[in-house]
Amino acid sequence: MQTFYEAGDELRAHGDVLAEAMVARQYNRQKYLWSKYGETGRAKAVRDASYHLDMLADAVAVNEPGLFVDYMAWVKIVFHHRQLPTQSLNASLQCMTEVIEETLPAHYSAIITPSIRAAQDYLPHAPVDVDSFIKDKSKYAHVAREYLSTLLAGDRRAAAHIIDQAITEGASVADIYMDVFQPCQWEVGRLWQMNQISVADEHLFTAGTQFIMSRLYGHIFTGVAGPHRLVATCVGAEMHELGARMVSDLFEMNGWDTHYLGANMPTPDVIAALNKYSPHVLAISATLASHITPTRELILRVRESPRGDSVRILVGGRPFRVAEGLWRHVGADATASDALGALQAAGALLGLS
Repeated sequence: MQTFYEAGDELRAHGDVLAEAMVARQYNRQKYLWSKYGETGRAKAVRDASYHLDMLADAVAVNEPGLFVDYMAWVKIVFHHRQLPTQSLNASLQCMTEVIEETLPAHYSAIITPSIRAAQDYLPHAPVDVDSFIKDKSKYAHVAREYLSTLLAGDRRAAAHIIDQAITEGASVADIYMDVFQPCQWEVGRLWQMNQISVADEHLFTAGTQFIMSRLYGHIFTGVAGPHRLVATCVGAEMHELGARMVSDLFEMNGWDTHYLGANMPTPDVIAALNKYSPHVLAISATLASHITPTRELILRVRESPRGDSVRILVGGRPFRVAEGLWRHVGADATASDALGALQAAGALLGLS
């Protein structure tokens, strides 16, 4: 596995040079596509090429080509809904292959290029739309849709009232978390991807949901500590913290004594929290492929710590949904695709279910 890490590191070390070379080659071949975008467009193309190479390096480092395939399929949707030429993506990947083979040692390029070929093979068949995450079969789909539209319109008070009304009419807080907050959070990501909302809209929606979640804490925290303890955190520079917060809250609702550390948490502080709280389970959130290596490094440090032998480690986030065996590679004990799955997985690890 070390060879894959080395190949990923080699790719990152030459990222700037490779990105410039990729764009220069593609612009030369497809002048008819790119000349209209000017120098500003070219600068953005170099930036995008750097993103592509970073994602490729992350996938190569853990020998999971599917991570890069998933990323490029995501890019295709982004391009399509911004009227950018999706047919250019395969050409970009071809240029990527060529400049890697010309620049990096052959033993590294031989490890790297299969992930590019996998993406090239899939892209022509990849969809350009994403189905809504709010499903008709959900009991609270109508609440989720009303909440989504209201909060996206900027009316936080009305959105909070929608949640209060649903609880008054019989929905549990867990129902709201799993059938309203969770699908709506995924839905705003989909809407941004399809160019229907802005980054500001997405961030304001998330902030609104965090505020409304905080209003429900009277229903969640009973003041009585349960027998099983959870520490939940976001790895390294991870700033997408709402998912981990939802996991922690759902555990609390189910009788766990929880300690949520938040986003952007340094490894020494995670270790200190484990020593302080002696949790049965550590839940780690990593939403981007770039957070896989920091997750692995955090888990290594945890295993070396005084609590390393006794704590069970649960990981979650998009990379672990895309690459099913990735959780084993980073050294975790289990993974889950959502907050309810995390609760079930933790129970199984401790023999509670």
